[in-house]
Amino acid sequence: MPRKETLLERPLRRPLDDETRRAIEGEYRKRRHEIPIPTELRWHATHPQFTIRSSLMSFVVNFTPDLRLVVDAELSLAARMLASDANRKQAVQFIESIAGDLGL
Repeated sequence: MPRKETLLERPLRRPLDDETRRAIEGEYRKRRHEIPIPTELRWHATHPQFTIRSSLMSFVVNFTPDLRLVVDAELSLAARMLASDANRKQAVQFIESIAGDLGL
């Protein structure tokens, strides 16, 4: 069973809207090559959140009603044993880079 750990929590500069959702998808497609394992991006059907999912780990990015950006990692047992602090930092930098470029 995956274990959840919060990697980042910070205020948003502006709320998430449909245009920003599309921009996030575009940035993910352009930068997907920066992630060293195969991943896919999925938006939640009803909540303002997306997941960057792989077979070993997922990064869930939430946009909260109180205008906060929260990034949680869901790690399998194998991923917990293999994922280093540097890997976690790289994932946060990837997400922060997209958020920063989009003014979030």
